[in-house]
Amino acid sequence: MRISIFLSLVVLVSCSDKRDIDKLNFLKKGNQAYENNNLNEAIRFYDEAIAKDSAFVDAWNNKGLAQMQQAKYDDAIYSFDRAIEYKPDYGEALLNNAQANLAVHQHFAALDQLAQLENIWSDKSLLHFTAGLIHSEMGEDSIALADFLKAKELDSSNAEILVNIANIYYHQHQSDNAIKYLQDAIKIDANQSQAYNILAMVYAFQEQYEDALTAVNTAISLDKHDAFFVNNKGYVLLQLEELVEAEENIIQSMKMDPYNGWVYRNLGLLRYAQENYSEAVRLLEKAMEIDNSIDGLYIDLAKSYQQTGDKNKVCEVLAASPENKQVAMLLQELCN
Repeated sequence: MRISIFLSLVVLVSCSDKRDIDKLNFLKKGNQAYENNNLNEAIRFYDEAIAKDSAFVDAWNNKGLAQMQQAKYDDAIYSFDRAIEYKPDYGEALLNNAQANLAVHQHFAALDQLAQLENIWSDKSLLHFTAGLIHSEMGEDSIALADFLKAKELDSSNAEILVNIANIYYHQHQSDNAIKYLQDAIKIDANQSQAYNILAMVYAFQEQYEDALTAVNTAISLDKHDAFFVNNKGYVLLQLEELVEAEENIIQSMKMDPYNGWVYRNLGLLRYAQENYSEAVRLLEKAMEIDNSIDGLYIDLAKSYQQTGDKNKVCEVLAASPENKQVAMLLQELCN
């Protein structure tokens, strides 16, 4: 899970000649357009400022921020690189660049940006937090947890840090620790939608599905546009055997985000419950293509192949699965 870091736009407060006055005016106009979410207009004004001074680092940085808002991450990285080229110790641009590189999964580049911030950025909590986001996306949960805990030591009142700690504990199946941090996060920020979403998944793991449904409904009430929340509600409803409503939520989530492997996993499980095993196989294979690290996916796919009578595929899938006790038992039972 990634949580956005919001950074302020940089504004110059003094100028000396007409060129400085002109570029500052363009910067201010760009910032006003940015604040009004007129991103193309903002970029146009930033370009006007850069045309007045190609080394105008604030305009390069703010242009990159606008491009990030448009999900044009490669363009944003180019803009941040230009700002850093002209001012190597420009902390805001370095941190923004780390975020942009993380968005395109350039993890080592993002970590390099953070390393350059070590001696120039005063908010060490934010650096540890961002490092935790990067390591978490890299699948390095132990390192990420250490980063988040360091961030918490420096800023214990930040609900987003607590939510990310809880998320790792959830994935490590340490439910009690996850619940503790989630409850602490909600005490700090009762509108922290991710806290309720993860709490729902913890309750689902504990098979407390009614509590899970209450929690995920709260998450959706706070952010109805989050495809993951809607998909998770579909999963909880599936566990409650409310198949019609489960399908409605899963399909809605798929329309919102067709590139989420979990939504195909959940729809595959739904088709399995409906005894449409060939369709379950197709959907679970799709989930595997997108994200083969989804919990239990290999076993779900193997069981679906088993229902189609394809023993060879059952054994092939189980043999490729990360080893655990359940996989070992199924291999022994079905493939020997």
